Amino acid sequence: MVSNPLIILVGTTDGGVVLQCESGGWYPEPEVEWLDSEGHVLSAGPTETVRDPDGTFTVRRNVTVYQTDTNRFTCRIQQQHINQTRELHIFIPGDFFGCTSGCSLELGVCLVVFVCIVLVGEAGWFLLKKCQMPGDYYNRGIG
Repeated sequence: MVSNPLIILVGTTDGGVVLQCESGGWYPEPEVEWLDSEGHVLSAGPTETVRDPDGTFTVRRNVTVYQTDTNRFTCRIQQQHINQTRELHIFIPGDFFGCTSGCSLELGVCLVVFVCIVLVGEAGWFLLKKCQMPGDYYNRGIG
């Protein structure tokens, strides 16, 4: 089963923030792209691919992003042959940019907590919508 992407703050460098996106359970091997808030593909490092014991692939790819008007970025992992795509969007507060390497750990912890909060919120919303019954369900008479 394909895992949802996970974004990790790797560190900071020269006014930029280094992010890593990772996802596993893919077959065949997928493509990994980083996009800006307008959907433009960002220049990123090479994709690292590991073949797991079950024959599926785990992929990860780093990108260095710099402050923009929105500071919103997307990791997209897709396997076009089977028409499967997973995306994770992230917002990076402006304070993260221009940070020296000494504050990477604190910023990384904050970013991971923020991403977890977003994921829990999305999962809760999905479950709420999935579990809701139509309004007229309770108003129906029996017989």
